[in-house]
Amino acid sequence: MNRLLRFFTLQLTFFTFLLSLFTYPSSALAQTWTTIENGKTWMDTEGRPVYANGGNFLLKDGVWYLVGEDRSSAWMPDVNLYCSTDFVHWKFVHKIIENRRSHPDLGRRRMIERPKLLFCPETQKFVVWCHWEARNYGASEAAVFECDSVGGDYEYVWSGRPLGTKSRDCNVFVDNDGTAFFISTTDENTNLGLFMLTSDYRQAVSKTVLCEGLRREAPAIVHIDSTYYMISSACTGWEPNQAKLCVSRNLHVGWSRLFNIGDPIAYDSQASSVLTIHGTEQTTYLYVGDRWMDPTLPESKIIILPIEWRNFHTGELSKTKDENHRQMVLNYRDRFEIDFKTGVWRDF
Repeated sequence: MNRLLRFFTLQLTFFTFLLSLFTYPSSALAQTWTTIENGKTWMDTEGRPVYANGGNFLLKDGVWYLVGEDRSSAWMPDVNLYCSTDFVHWKFVHKIIENRRSHPDLGRRRMIERPKLLFCPETQKFVVWCHWEARNYGASEAAVFECDSVGGDYEYVWSGRPLGTKSRDCNVFVDNDGTAFFISTTDENTNLGLFMLTSDYRQAVSKTVLCEGLRREAPAIVHIDSTYYMISSACTGWEPNQAKLCVSRNLHVGWSRLFNIGDPIAYDSQASSVLTIHGTEQTTYLYVGDRWMDPTLPESKIIILPIEWRNFHTGELSKTKDENHRQMVLNYRDRFEIDFKTGVWRDF
């Protein structure tokens, strides 16, 4: 009798466990929190500092890639590539663009700033656009490199002034339909130039002038629903300044006036990109900024902050955007947690 009672007790316990799997929230079972900390030097998996100044992130086949300037020992930097599957443990992959090896002028008469990595669906190649500059900043050019594999030796494709336009501080933007753009500070830092690229991402084919006469740089664009948002900085050299936001329903025309976002020095950073995290529960947008000269150029930091949204009518803050929460808000956090699978983030 005792043996039979134990049998039924075990069966009931097992049944209760199975029932809990169906009734307990699936997101809680699968939650994997990643802690993002700001203001600290990132270390790679070998214990060395991550040198990736002025770069960007690319997510490809479940792997995050980080590309940026290696300012560890030279004013004229190489371009480093790192990879991670969890956004915390970064493995050094390769110097994908290197002085003298990648181009005879590189490291002599030319240097690279703001390298930006793209994957081209048409050619299945990885493409880097960058600021291609002389020591005295008189060249005012862009350059393009590409490679069949993300971590290989990138080959020089082209350099010069896109469509004859003087071009300096730069970024890239891929729209929701896959059209790619190069965007840079143009005309002696007076305007922003938005250059549409060919389908192979190798050349600029058209130009639109944005923020005419406003002297903006470090433009970072994201397309959310039917609206384009662009964060940019004023041209103040190494010194941080008030980040400003403008919005438009059309990428080429109709941009709003500039609105302040963040604190008066953009939390001591300059916009690099806005990452879109499409989760199973929500879509989260992350501001990525460069904190320059902290305390010197090689020790510059990567700053990542979750973007919040303010209700247009009530002023209420939300972690997700809907038709009422339309105003982008940027608040500083020393650290926060995010689940990249669900898209959910929370304060630590």
